[in-house]
This record gives sequence, C-alpha cells and structure tokens, in this order.
Amino acid sequence: MSFNEEIDKAFSSAYHSERGGNAGWQDVMSSYGVQPLTEQEREALLNTEMKITRGAFPIELRRVYEAIINKYPQDQTAGFNMDAKVLEYYQKIKPFSGLTDIFQNAATGTAKYSQGLQSAKHKTMTCKNCGAPRLEEMQYDDCLFCGSKLFEVKEN
Repeated sequence: MSFNEEIDKAFSSAYHSERGGNAGWQDVMSSYGVQPLTEQEREALLNTEMKITRGAFPIELRRVYEAIINKYPQDQTAGFNMDAKVLEYYQKIKPFSGLTDIFQNAATGTAKYSQGLQSAKHKTMTCKNCGAPRLEEMQYDDCLFCGSKLFEVKEN
C-alpha cells in the first residue's frame, strides 16, 4: 500500500465511524500504535462548542496520520500538509449551519455573552487551524480538538 492509499484509508475509516469513533476506528488506531483519547477527553470534546455530527475526533486522525508519515521516507511525505488535511476532515464532520442559524445565533449570543466585555476586554485564545477555543487556561502546547500547535514556536 502506498502513502496516499494509507492516508485515504485512514481518512475514510475516521469519517465513516460513529460520532466520536467506534470499534473499527479503535482497531485502525491500534494497528498504528496510536493512543486513543481517554474517556474524560472524549467527554470534554463532545461537550465543547466544536461540534461534530459523525466520525472520529480530528486529533485522533492527526495521530494516525503522524504514525503513517513516520513509516515512509521524507521524500514521499513532503507534500503532505497535516493542518490542511485535518481541517479538511473537520469541515466534513462538523454540523451544517445555514445562514438563518448564523444570524439567529449571533443575535441571541450578542446579548447573552457581550455584557460587560466592553470594559473587561476578554479574549479567548483559539486554534489558528480549526478555531476551537483553548479549553484550559494554562494550555500552551497543542489544540485538544485537532492537534495543531496553539502558538508559533520560534526556532533558532
């Protein structure tokens, strides 16, 4: 099996699993030696504003992608954009919200969540890749939802 075939197979398996994953997805992760999310992590992600309607969590797919990449020489994986592929997957599993829902949500959310924010100047740190909020105040490493880096790391 080629690199692209393995990537496509992992994507398909994640996409076709139940919301949050299923036994078949667990088997795929296990076959690559990938650690699944804990029950606490699953519950936390299922209850965030980053909703999914189907499929495995993006961070688990990222972990499988990483395991696949590690199997192949760098010249075969060089064109693979991890963040873009994980975001593409998330776009396929997130709920569709039509324009009516967007405007209705904005109108009710403005009154509910913006009181007192003008003077307080609160800002929620969000993932640059998928937009998920940082779930923990002291979380500085990777997004718990898709696995992207939350902050840029300056290399010397």
